[in-house]
Amino acid sequence: MPLIRVTDEGLRRPPVPLAGLFGVTANIGEADVLGTLRNLRAHIKDRRPSRHKPITLLWAIGRLAAEQGRTGDHLVEWQTFREEVGPLLRDFGLPNSRVTPQYPFWHLRSSGLWDVEGIDTHEGTPTPSQLAAAGARAGFGKDAAKVLRRSPARAEAIGLICSRHLPDVDRAALLKRVGLAGYASASGELPDREGSVPRRRHTSFRPDRDTRLVRHMKEMYDDACQVCGARVETSDSHYSEAAHIRGLGAPHLGPDQLSNLLCLCPNHHIEFDRFAIYIEEDWKVRRNSTGAVEYELKLHADHVIDQDHIRYHRALCGHR
Repeated sequence: MPLIRVTDEGLRRPPVPLAGLFGVTANIGEADVLGTLRNLRAHIKDRRPSRHKPITLLWAIGRLAAEQGRTGDHLVEWQTFREEVGPLLRDFGLPNSRVTPQYPFWHLRSSGLWDVEGIDTHEGTPTPSQLAAAGARAGFGKDAAKVLRRSPARAEAIGLICSRHLPDVDRAALLKRVGLAGYASASGELPDREGSVPRRRHTSFRPDRDTRLVRHMKEMYDDACQVCGARVETSDSHYSEAAHIRGLGAPHLGPDQLSNLLCLCPNHHIEFDRFAIYIEEDWKVRRNSTGAVEYELKLHADHVIDQDHIRYHRALCGHR
């Protein structure tokens, strides 16, 4: 398919599929979706990129995640879009930024991931009244939606958008508003349905963690943090925490296995859980905000960590 360069909201963009310009997205796969999200451009005002597009994309991903296996029509009519996205732009957009949901509704087409139906190619941005009169609808294209319905790709997409395009936004608050609260931490939320770990009935469903596994993990490292090596002293012993790399809670639903566990001090457990640090394939521990290598993960000979879990966590941090 031929590629052209386009200008969207006054910015020069990388080549995009021609089909993406007219509300019909091209055949795209996971690498295309994530690459586009990684390089997403936004309108620049007062030397700051607008947050309208990334906020809208998170909202659309939240709607896909809420489908829970259903794959029906995912395009949203303009009136619903304005009522749901407008308050998000008001509450999480740049200070003093105008609330103009019609801009991401229309201009996300040039990403190649987004479809707009019901209104023909328009010179300039259609007004809200024009979109309403036309019965316009918008959302992820079929192929992009298919990619983002898959849990690993969705996790990486959310991590990319938050880390690269919304670093100064309260991630937990925004993700909660768009129905993606579980992606605000590596531990996730407790699922309301059966996942990959057995559940027992308490006042709610809770992962049935294997306490013997946790004890074995701590004994293996003698309560020393695998990141910094510190041993937190108590009055009669030492203290450490067993951290799941891919959380047991939804939406991650990781396994309660030694290959998915780390022995960490409380500080590094919190930093790992809230994406302040991540682990490379060569076991270097990097600071997410700077990319600087701070430590090298300490590994016991009998502790084999599954790299798939490490990659999943790294994706949530916005890295591949």
